[in-house]
This record gives sequence, structure tokens and C-alpha cells, in this order.
Amino acid sequence: MRRELLRKLFHFLSLLYLGAYLLLGRDKALIALGAWIVLEAAIEALRLNQPAVNGFLMRVFGGIHRESEASKVSGVLWTSLGAWLTIAFFGARPAVVSAALFCLAFGDTAAALVGRSLGRVQIGLFGRKKTLEGSLACLAACALAGWVCGFRGPALWLAAFAATAVELLPVPLDDNLWLPVLPGAVYFWLGGVLL
Repeated sequence: MRRELLRKLFHFLSLLYLGAYLLLGRDKALIALGAWIVLEAAIEALRLNQPAVNGFLMRVFGGIHRESEASKVSGVLWTSLGAWLTIAFFGARPAVVSAALFCLAFGDTAAALVGRSLGRVQIGLFGRKKTLEGSLACLAACALAGWVCGFRGPALWLAAFAATAVELLPVPLDDNLWLPVLPGAVYFWLGGVLL
């Protein structure tokens, strides 16, 4: 549980991307975050091709990375790329970007912490270890995130369900990539109509 808590606290760093977007504006935030993604991708490539570097980084950041990430791209890159795509696609609407990045920071965290500490009803699909309690916590956290950002009605709930589905189901590449993008798309397309 301690390791999962450390990992999920690291998810809160994705709020730095939101801060950069709100302080710098869309274009400058995309440049800064893009530079970070290039650097992170270079580190990942080096790590995955040099066992000594990989071993060192796994020891240093062992509390943040999952053991399965020792031989594949870490969630850090996918989280950063998901935030970049969210800002790139929906950056004209700050409420959409804010709600989507809050889903990334708080929805995934709520699912993991509640699922691991209180989860009893297993609903994992396709071999994923998920619980009903964790999924409900994700849904509640994402709905609250949207509500805080001013969304109401069907758009709020459809976006929260979309984020929860991404967290629950096996998705291509990594759920951290899609977790802000899919609810962001729902808010962007439906938010102005169904508020």
C-alpha cells in the first residue's frame, strides 16, 4: 500500500502541467511540456537499452515505478503525453483542460487507493485486477472534478463514466495516456450543449 500511495502521489505532479497551462497559456505550455516529453522519451530509450541505467533508475525510483515497468515505458511518459494531448486538443477551453487533468490526478488515485484498501468485489476484466469499490471511487472523483470546474448534467456524468471506463478496461498503450483525453473530449463536445 505504501508503494501504491507513493505512486499515486506522483500522479499529483500532473497538476503541474495544468499549472503551466494556466500560467503560461496553451502555446507556451505545449512547448514546455513537449520539451519535457522529448527529454523523458530519451531517458526511457536509454533506460530500456542500457541495463545498468535501468537498474540504477529502478532502484532510485522504485517506489514510483511498477515492477512491470522495468522492461517497458513507464507511466511518466504516458501521463505527460496524455496531458500534452489534452492541452493541444482542448486548450481553447480552460474548464475542459482543468476537469480532464483533475480526472487524471484524482480519478486514477482514488481508484487505486480505495480499491487496494477497501476493495472487496472483484470486477477485473481481461485479467486486470480491479474492484467495484475502486471504480466507484474513480467515478466519484471524476464527477467531483467536473463539478468543481462548472460542468453539470449529462456531460458531467458521461465524462466521469468515460474516465472510469479507461481506468477499468484494458486500453491501447496505457490508461494514463487516455485518462484525461477521453473525458476531455466528452466535456469539449457535450459540455457547452448539455450544461
